[in-house]
Amino acid sequence: MTAIGIEAVDAAVVAARDGELLAASPGVALLAAGGPVVGEAAAAALRLQPVLAADRFWSDLSQDALAGAGGQSASHADLVHSHLGALWKAVAAAGDEAVFAVPGSMRPRQVGLLFGIARSLAIPVAGAVDAAAAACASLDAGATVLHLDVQLHQAVLTELSGHRTLRRRRVEIAPRAGLKAIYASWAQLVSEAMVRRTRFDPLHQAASEQQLYDRLPAWLDALAAGESVDAVIDSGAGSFSATVAREHFTLAAEAWYAQLDDLVRGMYRADEPATLAMTARAARLPALAERLASAGRLDVVRLPEMAAAAGAAARAAEIGPADPPVLVTALERSHAAPGRERRRVAAPATHVIQGGRAHAIGEDALEVGFGPGNGRRISLGGAGEGISRRHCSLARVGGRALVRDHSRYGTFVNGERVQGEAELGAGDRLRVGTPGVVLELVAVD
Repeated sequence: MTAIGIEAVDAAVVAARDGELLAASPGVALLAAGGPVVGEAAAAALRLQPVLAADRFWSDLSQDALAGAGGQSASHADLVHSHLGALWKAVAAAGDEAVFAVPGSMRPRQVGLLFGIARSLAIPVAGAVDAAAAACASLDAGATVLHLDVQLHQAVLTELSGHRTLRRRRVEIAPRAGLKAIYASWAQLVSEAMVRRTRFDPLHQAASEQQLYDRLPAWLDALAAGESVDAVIDSGAGSFSATVAREHFTLAAEAWYAQLDDLVRGMYRADEPATLAMTARAARLPALAERLASAGRLDVVRLPEMAAAAGAAARAAEIGPADPPVLVTALERSHAAPGRERRRVAAPATHVIQGGRAHAIGEDALEVGFGPGNGRRISLGGAGEGISRRHCSLARVGGRALVRDHSRYGTFVNGERVQGEAELGAGDRLRVGTPGVVLELVAVD
């Protein structure tokens, strides 16, 4: 079978095969009396029939009902069914199978529902992969990668790490910093500039408002290389224009940019180098990449529009097939991240100290985590957030004391995050989690 990668995000459902973009269909619908209109056709009339518009069916995927036109009713799942069915019909051929790239904000039950919808459409599904991992697994980057996507209703930041395997570690969301709110502020900005110059208000009529939103992406692209853009709207009364500075766009979006800045700085440790991979949607926002690059030792990379979809299609064999399909959150890297030189340890640790008690590090793994567990274990109950139930494990292997990280929030040796595993020596400080708990390592003769 030939794999088609499908990135399932509310801003646009993107399909790619063999490194080629097949479609980028807006995640919107019009609840028309004759049945839902989806994708490009819906986006082209969204401002003309706003009372019929729906744009949360991908982000809020569920079987919950929403009000339909003409007294009808439909669920979010029904609209996803219509949208996915139309997309698959347009891009697929006999023998194709789908590999979904889903954001870290999509909950497991939503992924399961997506698999069920695909099955009802007779779409062969190999599986699903985290969209951030799919987009970044082929990057030639360091061990830590932050993936930022600005979706229609929210922004999602995903932390990925690993030298040979890029694994999803943590997902954070800015729930109000979405394209819909940001674009609305810019539509208002352009409208006010046009009123001041020409007395024509493009937001006063549905047709000119639709035209404004249709042309806004091209204006944003022009601002990538220029300090201002000439916004032009055509109407029956003539053509109207206004020049709007790049700076004014960024000022109008300051409330959302500040949230995105806080999101990145909250996850990024400024003392460590990292790559910030921005989706095409995020990178299109004027001056945002430059602002986020100032956070520290961040190398900012702008991803192509089909990065997640193409990455999912290229890794179909690694993701599946499985019956039933599964969600994969780690992929082998195309370029192994540069490894750190092995740290010299004068004396291997023999014990770890916690609460005044020494726990021996032996051949049988000593588990560390939140709450009770089975076997040899250090329980950090009541230690606060940032500690996983199975956080890390300590064991003696070939005369060396090793710690293996299993967590989302990190395990640190002397302030340096563990990538997979690390050696422990007498006198080292082991921090479990963020903010976490610090344990001391000693050697006993």
